[in-house]
Amino acid sequence: MHAGQGFALICFWVGLVQGDDAGRCVTVLDTGGLTSELFSLRTRVEQLEKDLRALPRVAFSAALRESGSGNIGPFETDTALQYAKVFTNIGSSYNPSTGIFTAMVKGAYYFRFTAFNNIDGTANTNIVLMKNKERTVSMWDKAGSDFNDSASTAVVLQLEVGDNVYVQLKAGTYVYDDIGFYNSFSGFLLFPITA
Repeated sequence: MHAGQGFALICFWVGLVQGDDAGRCVTVLDTGGLTSELFSLRTRVEQLEKDLRALPRVAFSAALRESGSGNIGPFETDTALQYAKVFTNIGSSYNPSTGIFTAMVKGAYYFRFTAFNNIDGTANTNIVLMKNKERTVSMWDKAGSDFNDSASTAVVLQLEVGDNVYVQLKAGTYVYDDIGFYNSFSGFLLFPITA
């Protein structure tokens, strides 16, 4: 060992398996390499924890009605559904007054919506998840021989800051809801995209 060279005695416990109290310390002379590596790993873990805390958090979930019951629609034109009963709105990206989610962070997002058609008469439901003015996934039920149908669908979308996502009820169709919250709209940020 040269004068001035740093070293450390590091103790590793071995033999402490399944309640074995006869474990012993194996001492290793470290001339700086292992200590330096442990310090480097600790620094990396601390940075990853800091980065994780800094990630944006975006998640929302809402249902159509806060109270009451009945059909929503039909409307003469395609109409964005306004999900008024907000369960969660972390990041405040969903606007219950308009029914529109607006991306505040560029990233990959997961969206899901459910629909329940009328409880009497002839089924007539057609709803679409819109990204800006572009159709994505949709549901359609116009079977004349049944009613009380429920469905759901989901999609992952890549959004830019300012992109809008909403559920659109097509003209001339309707959905039924009450405080059972059969119609819902949810979404969350999977991960941001920085490139």
